Amino acid sequence: MDYYTTEDHKHLYRERRGMILGVFQGLANWSGLPVGLLRVIGIILIFAVGFTPMVIAYLGSALLLPLR
Repeated sequence: MDYYTTEDHKHLYRERRGMILGVFQGLANWSGLPVGLLRVIGIILIFAVGFTPMVIAYLGSALLLPLR
């Protein structure tokens, strides 16, 4: 369920109600894609790219994106 107006979709934020730091939930709200799909893509990328680079990218995103 989307609680925000379409104007909120113009900016990328971390979500407070996300699972782990809210990065994928924020990406889902911004892009309009299902959060489950983005999480599956993230898991696939862990195996394709490697665990350490993905953790660094995820934590970097969590630090750089403002919290909504």
